[in-house]
Amino acid sequence: MQSPIDPATAEEAVMLAMVSLGRRMRHRAPGDQIDLSAWPVLKTLVHNGPMRLSTLAAELGLDASTVSRHVRQLEGRGLLQRTDDPDDGRASRVAVSEHGSACLEEGAQARRAVIAAVLDQWDDQDRDQLRVLLARFYNDLNAPQHSLENS
Repeated sequence: MQSPIDPATAEEAVMLAMVSLGRRMRHRAPGDQIDLSAWPVLKTLVHNGPMRLSTLAAELGLDASTVSRHVRQLEGRGLLQRTDDPDDGRASRVAVSEHGSACLEEGAQARRAVIAAVLDQWDDQDRDQLRVLLARFYNDLNAPQHSLENS
């Protein structure tokens, strides 16, 4: 077992936790059908609904060719589907398919179980405090003034 850490700063603690959590989340669970690289595409579409490729690329902060490649792969595996764009008959939108939603939820459940196994040792007050602080951190991190482009 690894020795406990005692980071000198909150920034160091956040970075260590994120690296460790990221490493754990990348592990494929038995039956996992979604690669980690596909999660941002699928989660963005789940939260925002069907989107044009150009809009999806902008939302993810990626170039259109990279997103197009991801979308083709995900479509080929039945995780995404194309729909007509109601605003422009020449264009299409991509959306998460029923199969994609089911696979995403299965993967999320497996990853939540990893986190739950750690948090099961914490009392309710500590768990709630972590929830509140992480939500605050997430919201502040995603505020426009904290983007890397503004650094």
